[in-house]
Amino acid sequence: MSDDATPRLTLPYLAAGQAQKHVTLNEALSRLDGLVQTAVESRTTAAQPGSPDDGAIYILPVSATGADWAGKAAGTVMRYDAGAWAELEVAEGHIAYVKDDGALVFFDGAAWADITSAIDALQGLSLLGVNATADATNKLSVASAAVLFNHVGAGSQVKVNKAAAGDTASHLLQTGFSGRAEFGLTGSDDFALKVSPDGSAWHDVMSVDRSTGRAAFTLSALHQTHVTVLTASGSYSVPAWARRLRIVCIGGGGGGGSGAAGTNAANRGGGGGGGAGGRAEAEFDISEVGASLTVTVGAGGTAAASVTGTNSGAAGGAGGTSSVQDGSTFLVGASGGSGGAAGTTASTSATTGGTGNVVGNGGGAGSASGNGGAGTSASVGEGPGGGGGGGGLITTSGTSQGGRGGNGFAIGLTSRLASGGLGGVGVDGVAGAAKAWTRGCGGGGGGGGAISSANAGAGAAGGAPGGGGGGGGGARDTFNSGAGGVGGAGEVWIIAVG
Repeated sequence: MSDDATPRLTLPYLAAGQAQKHVTLNEALSRLDGLVQTAVESRTTAAQPGSPDDGAIYILPVSATGADWAGKAAGTVMRYDAGAWAELEVAEGHIAYVKDDGALVFFDGAAWADITSAIDALQGLSLLGVNATADATNKLSVASAAVLFNHVGAGSQVKVNKAAAGDTASHLLQTGFSGRAEFGLTGSDDFALKVSPDGSAWHDVMSVDRSTGRAAFTLSALHQTHVTVLTASGSYSVPAWARRLRIVCIGGGGGGGSGAAGTNAANRGGGGGGGAGGRAEAEFDISEVGASLTVTVGAGGTAAASVTGTNSGAAGGAGGTSSVQDGSTFLVGASGGSGGAAGTTASTSATTGGTGNVVGNGGGAGSASGNGGAGTSASVGEGPGGGGGGGGLITTSGTSQGGRGGNGFAIGLTSRLASGGLGGVGVDGVAGAAKAWTRGCGGGGGGGGAISSANAGAGAAGGAPGGGGGGGGGARDTFNSGAGGVGGAGEVWIIAVG
C-alpha cells in the first residue's frame, strides 16, 4: 500500500506538516472531477484539439497526433485542465460515457470495450428476477404490467420446449396463482386446451390431433355428430357434449312361412314372406332425456319348419320390437314385421310390415297356383324390404318360382339399396342383402320355388336390419315342403348432435 496516494484512483494524500496543502488537495479534486461519472468527448478523435473546453476528456485511438497526444498508447485517457493536458490513470472496471456515439464503455484492465460485451457474462445465470424474486421453480420471474417481445427481421417466436412426449409444454393462466386455463402440449404431443374453476378440477375443452389436424371439442363447439349403431340390447350413455339425440329404431323382420305338402288332389300353396321390420324415428333435446338410456334390439322372426305328407305349412315368427327407453318411459319404438302365413290349399294374404312412423313394407303372398308374390319395398322407401312369398303347385305337376324379396333402401338413396333376394324356380330363394351403409336397411329374402319331383325350395333369410324372410315353396306329399327364411335382426341408431 502506498503512503502517497490512494490504491485505486491514485489520489494524492496530504502529508503531516505538509506545506502548501492546497496544491495536493486541488490535484486530488481535479482527478476526482475527471474520474467520477466520467463522460468523454470521443474515443475516435485522433488529432489533438486546438482549443478544447476546460475539463474535456478524450480516450485516445490508435496513432493519436499532437504535441501532448502523440506517442500515447491507444486507450489512454487525456483530460484538459487549466490550459494543459494530463493523463488520467484508470483502473479495471472503470466506466465512461462517450458523448459523440452515445456508447457506454468500460476498461477491462488493458483496453476499452462496449458495455454490451459484458452482458455475455449474464449467460448461464441460475436465477433472474425482474422486479420480482426468482426461485428454484420459477427461475425467471417478471413482475410487469406488460411484456413485449418485438420482432427482429421477418418475424418472432416464443418457444416452449419439452424433453419427452409425456411431458408438458404449456401456458398456464392463473388468478391469485390458482390455475384457470391451460393450453399447449399437456402430457402428449397433441395440442390441448382445458379450464378450471378452482385450479384443482380441470375440464377438457378441445384437442387437435398432431397427425391429421382434426380438432375434437369435448362439449362440441363445432356441432360434432356421432352415430352409434346398436345390434344388441344394452344401455347407452348420453355424451356430455351432446345437445340433441336423434334416435332411429328398426324392428326385426318377420320369419317366412313354410309351404304346404299334399297330393295332386288339391293345390299346395307356398308360405307367405315375412313382413319387414318397422322404422321409427324421433329427435330429442338433451334436456328431455336422462344420462343413460335402455336399448332393446328386436330379434329376427323365426323361420317356419318344412312339412311333408298331406299337411299345411307353418307360420313364421314375428320379428321383435326395437326400442329406446328413458327409465320406464318409451322414447322411440318400432315393432317387428309379422310372420309369413302358413301355406295351405289357398293362396295366403300379403304379410304386414312392422309399425313405426308408418307401417313397414309387407311380405309377399304365398301362391297356391303359381309364382309367389314379391315382397314390397316402394311404400316405405326408408325401411327394410319384405320377404318374397313361396311358389305353389296346382293339382297337376310342374314347378313355380318364389317371389323376389323387397329392396332395403338407405334413406331413399337407390344407389345404396340392399337388394331383395331372388325367388327360386323350384329351388331355394336367395338371401336378402344386408344394409349397404351405416344407416341402411336390409333387403327381404327371396321365396322358395315349388316343385313336384323333389323337395321344394326354402325361403331365404332377410338381410339385416329388418328384412323379412322368404316363404317356402309347396311340395308333393312324398317330399318336403320349403321351410321359411329367418327374418333379419333389428337395429337401433342413436345419433348424438353437439
